[in-house]
Amino acid sequence: MTDQVTNKQAPIVRVSGVEKRFGDLQVLKGIDLDVYKGEVIVIVGSSGSGKTTFIRCINHLEKIQGGRIEVNGHLIGYRERNGRLVEDAESNIARQRCEIGMVFQLFHLFPHLTALENIIEAPVHVRKVPRTEAIETARTLLARVGLADKANAYPAQLSGGQQQRVAIARALAMRPSVMLFDEPTSALDPEMIGEVLDVMKELAREGMTMIVVSHEMGFAREVANRVIMMHEGRIIEDAPPETFFTAPKHERTAAFLSRVIGKRDH
Repeated sequence: MTDQVTNKQAPIVRVSGVEKRFGDLQVLKGIDLDVYKGEVIVIVGSSGSGKTTFIRCINHLEKIQGGRIEVNGHLIGYRERNGRLVEDAESNIARQRCEIGMVFQLFHLFPHLTALENIIEAPVHVRKVPRTEAIETARTLLARVGLADKANAYPAQLSGGQQQRVAIARALAMRPSVMLFDEPTSALDPEMIGEVLDVMKELAREGMTMIVVSHEMGFAREVANRVIMMHEGRIIEDAPPETFFTAPKHERTAAFLSRVIGKRDH
């Protein structure tokens, strides 16, 4: 596990009473979560518990019907008007998303662009970073994820693990305050999982604030400051890994761990 985070003056991410519905189905039922600078939060839970929906709400890929989400003290996706929240302009939302890096299950790389071109696309066109500076940063990031020799490779020429590492570099290129990972190893062959987790572990060691939805229990044990269990749209457990894995308070957490330990433990 990473060293316990001690700076608790102001959370990087503050989630308060968040609710999300798809039609008549309520998927999130009042989520509260504070994440502080340098923390690594790993979210676990059974399929359908709301994990992916929750992490997508943080950067407003899903709209919420109740509560509020703030990153660096700023509302995400909404602004206040006469005491009520109204959806913000798309230009403001895009600017807010610059603070939030997102890595998905599938890599979502542009197939017609090289690895380097994929990485510089958003810094150049969204952050208006000079192209030469963006290229220099991209090469540094490719080296950081172990792909210095793949700058000119197209996604189809890369393995799944390599594509996911490019996707991580692409998210880092925006210099986000927090990185969100939505089951980043679930689409990978088993032999490729380790290379992606190694990059994520290094980010954690460097102090990157991270929220990770994952079934990789070994990663959660080793890297997380806190492990969160979601069940039926609620957070039912939030504890350091040494407590979460050895003395869970909720019976559903214990039942979940008994099913997954040994199956996905790397």
